[in-house]
Amino acid sequence: MSSDGTAAALLTVLAGSLILPLLLAGGIFLIIGLNTGSTPGPYTVVFAKAGDECGATGQYLDASTGDPLRCMGPGVLRDASLEFPGFSREQNDEIRRWLATLAEDGELSVFDHRSVQAKIDGIAAGLPPGIRVERESGATRIWIGVTLTGAGLLLLSGFAWRWRRNRRAGF
Repeated sequence: MSSDGTAAALLTVLAGSLILPLLLAGGIFLIIGLNTGSTPGPYTVVFAKAGDECGATGQYLDASTGDPLRCMGPGVLRDASLEFPGFSREQNDEIRRWLATLAEDGELSVFDHRSVQAKIDGIAAGLPPGIRVERESGATRIWIGVTLTGAGLLLLSGFAWRWRRNRRAGF
């Protein structure tokens, strides 16, 4: 009987060393994949206040003046420029002029914020596919997470079924 107990313990350790990493890695991929779409895209304008943190993507502008913010975030130091990927110099200048026109009355309103974003979205939509930078999708990470988690759960259910069967047989 002691050899059966040792074999069962060894199988439990082996199953745990396979199942636990699959479930953990699958969960991590799922979390990262689901959160990928929550960050600003390359053509997103984030209106913030001086001193706010910024992310790696998006353009951070002062909420009241429209001036580009110099900000820091986790592993990110952003300079104070207003440049969108794939936009020509004229297109970037057009956005700067539009911001200056809207800020002439002293402060940007929520409607001004939406107007600026709409103008940027319009220019970005007209860019050729090879020049336009697409927002990062988390679909691949989600599928990897689903696959790893599914494999871990499948192994876990097989191990539980086998354990239950052996338990009934008296092992």
